[in-house]
Amino acid sequence: MQRFPAFRAPHLFAILAILAGLCLCLSSCLTIDESMGSLASQALSAGVLDQYQATMLRVAAQAAADAARQITPEEEYYVGRAVAASIFAVYKSYDRPELADYLNRLGQGLALSSSRPAIYAGYHFAVLDSPEVNAFASPGGHILVTRGLLARVGGEDELAAALAHEIAHVALGHGLASVQGMRIAQIASDYAIEAGKSSGGELEAFSSAFGSAIAELAKIILFSGYSQNFELQADQEARAILYRSGYDPNALARLIAKLPARGEESGGGFAATHPAPLSRLEALRAAPFEPPALGTRGKRFWPAPRAAESAVGASALAGAERDPVRTFYVRAERFAAMRALF
Repeated sequence: MQRFPAFRAPHLFAILAILAGLCLCLSSCLTIDESMGSLASQALSAGVLDQYQATMLRVAAQAAADAARQITPEEEYYVGRAVAASIFAVYKSYDRPELADYLNRLGQGLALSSSRPAIYAGYHFAVLDSPEVNAFASPGGHILVTRGLLARVGGEDELAAALAHEIAHVALGHGLASVQGMRIAQIASDYAIEAGKSSGGELEAFSSAFGSAIAELAKIILFSGYSQNFELQADQEARAILYRSGYDPNALARLIAKLPARGEESGGGFAATHPAPLSRLEALRAAPFEPPALGTRGKRFWPAPRAAESAVGASALAGAERDPVRTFYVRAERFAAMRALF
């Protein structure tokens, strides 16, 4: 039977001393990478690690520290832009400026009522020229909906519900959390593999780890969607956004009831990237919407686009904010004006 070689006494004492030093480092004010760097130096001096292994330990510690730090709003925006570019590589943009204007006006107003109204470079909304029923939200406020989804909505409240759900993903940092988690996992995987190889290429692997995480996030958003927990959180936040914006929070449930279940669509779509409609409806019923305290409901409504303004008249828009009934008809008119473009 094969026996493992026993530790020599000097090595055993050296290892114990290094572990004691690591405990002191971690209990002090040193950061993780500083502590691991100190450990690497001690292990190298004691002969427990060779020069390459000590270097790998230091580099991996720095990579872990970089991965754990908070991504800045600017970095979040550029991550999201890269992910959005990946989506546009699969779906064509729908070239209807009037519809894009309408969607952005609606979306910007909803975003102002979210828990994160101000983000780097603001929110961006666009329509994808696809009959597939789907919508995507990437970090940094890039929100894309398909013509197939627009065809399912029965009014502006339901359209607002679709956008509010995607805005909620951004406001709650779901994409960012996914990137950070994958970034750490990617770095750990890269360095676990590289530690057993020659020293060449480890820095290249480190520099490419973040890019690999972006590519992986694009795949998740496109083909599998956010986790079910994230999706249900976004539903709850969407109802609050709708209420604060003056829309019907129950519109979200009405929209979900119209979405395809798994097997009703070929290929991707909501069924592939979102939980089953029934499970989402059950979650909404299990947590009835509680309106915020009196006085927190939004009172301003976003202005209608030019096409709708000409259809309903400026005087109607001027009084809409003060008259809920008039607001209802204004929204119905401008939605009808845009529906022909879906």
